[in-house]
Amino acid sequence: MKQYFYITFFLLIAEILFAQNITEYKIDSVVISSNRIPLSFSEIGRSVKIISDYEIQNLPVANIPELIDQISGIDVKQRGPENVQADVSIRGGSFEQTLILIDGIKIIDPQTGHHNLNLPINFSQIERVEILKGQGSQIYGANAFSGVINFITKKSGENNLGIELNGGENNFYNLGINTSQKIGSTFHNLSFSKSKSDGYRKNTEFENYIFSMNNSFKFTNTIINTLYGYSDKDFGANSFYTIRFPNQAEKVKTNFASVSADADISSIRFKPNLFWRLNKDEFVLNKFDESFYKNIHSTNSFGGEIQASINQFGQATSFGIEFSKDLIESNNLGNHKREKKGFFIEQIIKPIDKINISIAGFAYKYSSLNFKFWPGADVSYTPNNNLKLFANFGKAFRIPTYTELFYKDPVTIGNENLKPEESINYEIGMNYTSDFWETNFSVFRKEGKNLIDYILNEDTNFWKAENLTKINTNGFEIGFVFNLTNFTNSILSKLKIDYTYLNSDKINLGIQSRYNLEHLRNDLTIQFFNNLPFDIQQSWAVNYEERVSLKDHLSIDTKLKKNFTRLEIFIEASNLLNKSFQEIPGVPLPGRWIIGGICVKLF
Repeated sequence: MKQYFYITFFLLIAEILFAQNITEYKIDSVVISSNRIPLSFSEIGRSVKIISDYEIQNLPVANIPELIDQISGIDVKQRGPENVQADVSIRGGSFEQTLILIDGIKIIDPQTGHHNLNLPINFSQIERVEILKGQGSQIYGANAFSGVINFITKKSGENNLGIELNGGENNFYNLGINTSQKIGSTFHNLSFSKSKSDGYRKNTEFENYIFSMNNSFKFTNTIINTLYGYSDKDFGANSFYTIRFPNQAEKVKTNFASVSADADISSIRFKPNLFWRLNKDEFVLNKFDESFYKNIHSTNSFGGEIQASINQFGQATSFGIEFSKDLIESNNLGNHKREKKGFFIEQIIKPIDKINISIAGFAYKYSSLNFKFWPGADVSYTPNNNLKLFANFGKAFRIPTYTELFYKDPVTIGNENLKPEESINYEIGMNYTSDFWETNFSVFRKEGKNLIDYILNEDTNFWKAENLTKINTNGFEIGFVFNLTNFTNSILSKLKIDYTYLNSDKINLGIQSRYNLEHLRNDLTIQFFNNLPFDIQQSWAVNYEERVSLKDHLSIDTKLKKNFTRLEIFIEASNLLNKSFQEIPGVPLPGRWIIGGICVKLF
């Protein structure tokens, strides 16, 4: 397997070395929101990745899990294709330790992190994705433990009505309808999709629906945004959570609604928001005998926050409060509720023109636990227009899910006395840009304690959830971006190479725990875009992954598309090498899968 990795890597490097006249590619002016106070990329002292609209439209991906999996250091473990079920983690963390946002609003499923990527928005509605690697609790509070992923939806654009229809192997088809309308100073987007397949092996069939709409209203000093989304998934779950029962099945329905505003009032910028999320999950171990074992969960979460920002004398201050409530009704976990409250503050200091310092903290309280303060700081130094040096430090935490607190089966039991997971995080790094290329490099360390794991009690033979695990993770990342649009001797238009290395030590406390380290050790991603004759555009995604506890694998995906006036024709192939691999032990993913389709713009 590694021979494919080396061949691919060196061929791409050779392509660069023989290239000439590389055009400028910079994102310094892009404003990102990984801090409470928006800063340009050149000012922020963190590791941030941005997936642009161009990449969303052109990469050989068709759904959210595939999209974010293109970023090195992001580990997306899929139990099925086409957004059936996936867990996401960052820099060696668990799937419970990544905070998901939609337009800056938190998506935290109180039952389990397995539902965090059940996002009721369509792929076509995403404008860009901002990914903060490393802790973010000093900014966002709970569960920003290993990183934050913010999906930003489209809030402007041309009037259009589009229909997408595609299909492929395994009797797969997808129908999508998307319309956008700009009326005066308002923007409205409505989207619907249905996807269905017989599956790539026994009991992997699925049928998914997503409906979503978002609106933006612009006034003189205020912008109001609303979003509503609904998703309905029904799928066979062959060995998804245990290989002992191949006839598992699951149905998940998710509602999400939010309203947010951005208002300038007397030199103070206010950003309030309200949200509501309802998730219903029905799981059976044997779909041919649902009475054997059936879990039914319904979680209801709602809340809001208000943030105020003041910018005077070149310094900026942001502060605010948040409140939310989680309720669950479950035949396994019971009926419970909890309140969560937080106060946050961030101060931006610019002692000289080339230095930016952010000092932030989040005081958080939930259930019966008292307030605890989680601080962090980052600094960036830009000695010239090309180079940025940065460093950051912060403490992070994650609150237990209802599954960890109250779950019970014949061999497993939760623990209602669990405490939050905690970590201390350090990072230093650099970004360099020139007229030819861009590179980034960072080194980081995470010291985790009170991590939740299931410990065997030899007297009762129960696996019980406990705060007994300590894991230290060290790693580094390096990446390159080349924009090649002006080449005369190469058909490549853009090339990205990113690599992440992770090494974790699970400290032995003399106990037997259920979970072993399963994160990525080596993660290489390569993306490149090229132009073919007859104005055909092609994109490639190459991913090499070596896990701590599973075999390494190399996957190659590609997409070909041709644009006409109101029509786009495309064909996409995933796993071109047709190699069998697993991201979850016991759950093999599909081999080569070819899909083709058309997109028609009616106006």
